[in-house]
Amino acid sequence: MKQLLLIIIAIAAISSCKKRNLGFEEEGALTFSESTVVFDTVFTGIGSATKTIKVYNPHDKDISIAAVSLEGLAGKAYRFNLDGFPGDQKDVLIPAQDSLYLFTEVTIDANNTFNPFFVEDNIVFITNGVEQKVKLTAYGQNAYYYRPNRAIEGLPAFSNLSSYLPNQLTSLDVNWKNDKPHVIYGYLLVDSLLTLNIEAGTQIHFHKGAGLWVYRGAALNVNGELDNEVVFQGDRLEAEFDDIAGQWDRVWINTGAASNIKYAHIKNGFVGLQVEPLPFDDFQDVVPEKVTVQKTTISNMAGIGVFLRNANFDMENSLVYNMGNYNVAITGGGRMNFLNTTLANYWSGSNREDPMLFISNRYSSGESSEEAVNLDLRFGNTIIYGSKEEELELDSSTAADYNVLFDHCVIRTELSTANASRYKSCIVNPGNVTVGDNSFLPVYKNQNEEDFSLFQQSVAVDKGSIAILDLLSEKSDLKENTRDSKPDIGAFEFK
Repeated sequence: MKQLLLIIIAIAAISSCKKRNLGFEEEGALTFSESTVVFDTVFTGIGSATKTIKVYNPHDKDISIAAVSLEGLAGKAYRFNLDGFPGDQKDVLIPAQDSLYLFTEVTIDANNTFNPFFVEDNIVFITNGVEQKVKLTAYGQNAYYYRPNRAIEGLPAFSNLSSYLPNQLTSLDVNWKNDKPHVIYGYLLVDSLLTLNIEAGTQIHFHKGAGLWVYRGAALNVNGELDNEVVFQGDRLEAEFDDIAGQWDRVWINTGAASNIKYAHIKNGFVGLQVEPLPFDDFQDVVPEKVTVQKTTISNMAGIGVFLRNANFDMENSLVYNMGNYNVAITGGGRMNFLNTTLANYWSGSNREDPMLFISNRYSSGESSEEAVNLDLRFGNTIIYGSKEEELELDSSTAADYNVLFDHCVIRTELSTANASRYKSCIVNPGNVTVGDNSFLPVYKNQNEEDFSLFQQSVAVDKGSIAILDLLSEKSDLKENTRDSKPDIGAFEFK
């Protein structure tokens, strides 16, 4: 009887334990969440983002991976980490019906080709004599690199463009070709008297915190074309970074020689374009050379799209959309025109507190000192419309002129627009448009899809001024559509 009781107790103890098969699966085949890991284009010398896959044991018994390693002899481009342990490993246990995480990265060495090239390898798993592979594929891209080598207190680290040129400059013009991308670390300084010319199709990439600095006396000419724009963006090319704001800092132009930007796309930074004299105090009563922006798109900046202080600035047939703060911020006076331009803001990256447009003739010249500079500003045939009920913020000092005109504009604002000398033939707070049985927002074709062109019933169609059209340096719109005798308001002509 006593012996029988012991047997019963032993059986109960075993059955009360957590069920687990302590044997090993002899077939040992693993499964993977992906059989191939593909890295988008990766600049040589710059590490990629980390890719993650899962390694599964689908069996009812534990599996011991005898070895896991990179197949390539060099094994230099790729790196991997299996469940927290880097590099080649042996005797890795995966419990029954469990999984491990495999993390992979790649850094590609430069070669002599201009075109993207493949770098491939395999991670090999040996389990009970069964060999399985996870394929690794990356597209490498050589580039021109600019790295900071100077630091001055109060300024970001920077390098001088002239230092990348031959010792004896035969010309003050520096020409960037589109044969390889240009990758900037820190700030790249275009020094006094230099002119940087950028040809159509050039791709310019900035590392985190980096920017392009066109110093006083220098000039920038961006010579993009329709469907062959010059693109300013961050240096992470993976798809998950396509619409991440704040990846780099800004394009900063100190007024000097005249600059011209045509068919550029500036995106995913902190400030798109900043134009101001330097030092600011010395230029209060001086009209600087003009910066002209044509048929350009500025999008998805974490801060401000266009930031102007006492600038001589024209923007035509351009689109500025979806900013974390202001689409356009103007302080400290200046002479500016925005003609047939679309300012749209449906920012979704965070709670946007600011209206899209801020205008002031004041600036702070010190900790406690505030001064004012004459401001002459015109918005003609321009859309200023976004998701907030108030998209205008106007601030003025009587110590200087404050000449601000909205001429044939579509505006979303709760401010009074009764002043005819400031608001001329404007469409203010238009209601939704009814087409058949459907109701549409009044202006854009599909702002949710970032399509800010017009639809046929848009309130902006045929409502522009032919007199403002005559002021444009080019009569065609952002997509090279010819504007007719009844021009539309904004960057796009409805066709």
